[in-house]
Amino acid sequence: MKRLAGLVVGVVVIAGMKFYNKASRHDDVRARLIELCAGDAQCQSAVQTHYDGCFDSAYGVGGSRAASRLDASALVSCVNKRSGEEYFTVDEKKK
Repeated sequence: MKRLAGLVVGVVVIAGMKFYNKASRHDDVRARLIELCAGDAQCQSAVQTHYDGCFDSAYGVGGSRAASRLDASALVSCVNKRSGEEYFTVDEKKK
């Protein structure tokens, strides 16, 4: 019984860390995109409107052997596509 309880606690801790990392990354990247909009109200509105859905589709939580990963190209492509404007690009050479 103690083993099972220890296993459950371990799984809960690992899952909690993955979701904490996702939430932290979500807020950091959103703030950076807003900063990149540099006073462009339409750009900021596009980020506010489309960011959550685009982030969820571009972020992979990973598994037991795979790390969490954000596909920045997919994220900005999604925001651009949903807003109908080309606000952001990703320089593939700098990845």
